[in-house]
Amino acid sequence: MVECEACRSPATFGPAKPWFRPPGFAHPIDKQPVTTPDAPNETAYATRAKLIMATPGPNTGWLETGTRIRAYPIREKLLVSNSGPESDGYSYCVACGRIETTVDPEVILTQPHSRPFPSDEEELCPGRVSSRVVLGTDFITDIALFSFMLDDPFCVFPGNDETASALRTVCEAVAKAAGRLLQIESGEILAEYRPALTDNGAMGKEVEIFIYDTLAGGAGFSPQLAYQTRPLFEQALQILEECPAADCDSSCYRCLRSFRNKIEHRLLDRKLGGQFLRHALYGGYQPYPADRVRTSTEILYYDLVRQFPDFTVETNVQRQVSGKDVTIPIVMASRAGGREALIALHSPIAPEVPTDRDLREAMLAGNVRIVCVDDLLIRRNLPAAIRQVRGSVA
Repeated sequence: MVECEACRSPATFGPAKPWFRPPGFAHPIDKQPVTTPDAPNETAYATRAKLIMATPGPNTGWLETGTRIRAYPIREKLLVSNSGPESDGYSYCVACGRIETTVDPEVILTQPHSRPFPSDEEELCPGRVSSRVVLGTDFITDIALFSFMLDDPFCVFPGNDETASALRTVCEAVAKAAGRLLQIESGEILAEYRPALTDNGAMGKEVEIFIYDTLAGGAGFSPQLAYQTRPLFEQALQILEECPAADCDSSCYRCLRSFRNKIEHRLLDRKLGGQFLRHALYGGYQPYPADRVRTSTEILYYDLVRQFPDFTVETNVQRQVSGKDVTIPIVMASRAGGREALIALHSPIAPEVPTDRDLREAMLAGNVRIVCVDDLLIRRNLPAAIRQVRGSVA
């Protein structure tokens, strides 16, 4: 176990697993092929492409675009791997080449077993197994690496769901925008993200998105985009903010979803991605969508009314703070007196800061105490949001 280069947390990276590059795949000769469409199968997917090079240092060829975005055209290796079901790897017999999932093997490879290919040998393979093997490969291609610097209060911590949701959304929009900008087919360019491998990256203040050619060896598409940074991200922002479907709350097949990204549909949130991209392009606290705030506030309000019978719960309460009228999204007050909580929502990428500007200014000035609840937490894990509120009024 070693220190993670992304988040700098000690003893969090590892343990290492043996990595195996398969020369190809073939069905074991003694195993009947599955032909039933709805037969259960193993849930294992290859990872998205990973860029393992270090973040280039300053004065090494970065192309600056404003104060928060810079671009770096490169030709590098990307890594793709498959850790098997439940990320537990595969068991691989180095004697005969038979391979099984570690979680649910059909053949116990540590015992004598049949070979996966026709053989004149009468005895079974004795089995020499390498356990918890990860399948993988790497390939060289053309890449455009983009670095984003974030100003307070925005923050995208490595490894959390809020970061994954914002950046996966931006990647899908950027890949789509790149295809439009270069007038090429969808799928010829893809985009991925990673924390910047810097001190700022570990603190959530710097993040990287890289665009790459899917053709092994590269086709020369991606490096062109390093010189068209602003048009690229403005086009991506337009995709996020102008979905043709009027009732699209987070994502749909008319804006971001496709069959290719089906396992990540739950992460795609065009309104969160739009706020991130607006801040990167224009700076300042870009507003979180009012319709999203309104809907999430109602969800939280009705559940608080149900779960806190000893409190009065009101919504959209007018208060004066420092001589200024402000609207408190939710006010909870104990019926027995003495306890009150003022509750507001915060953007998933701007933690502990209300989405409302007046409330934000009053809170930052220290004139009022607000319990800030994450919008995504309300939508994806309402019980956890209720527990947070309960702790504030206990």
